[in-house]
Amino acid sequence: MRVRRPLAVLCAIVPLALGAAACSDSSGGTVQGFRGVVLVRQINSPIQNNCQNFGPVGVSQVHNNTGVDIVLHKNLDCTDPPGQTSFYLATTLSATSAANLGLWKSFAPVGWPPPVSVN
Repeated sequence: MRVRRPLAVLCAIVPLALGAAACSDSSGGTVQGFRGVVLVRQINSPIQNNCQNFGPVGVSQVHNNTGVDIVLHKNLDCTDPPGQTSFYLATTLSATSAANLGLWKSFAPVGWPPPVSVN
């Protein structure tokens, strides 16, 4: 039985296209950092495993409106001062920093992004 060439090509291309779409390196949605009620910075579709910062001022509240979890840090380069720990913020949740713990200045998305945006 012979298979037509267009059908064979289609059968080879479709799985590759679906695989490429599912392996995106960014997470759809936004991460918003607030200081009080003021929006300091909004990052759209942050790149996986890439450090993003809120700026030297820092933020006291973060809304994770993406499909991946993020880790919040106290320094601009996604590190933390000695004796202080990072904060794990799951997808679609928000966090507020206690006044005595200081402000968050950066974050890094972790895990694998969903194949489609959660928004």
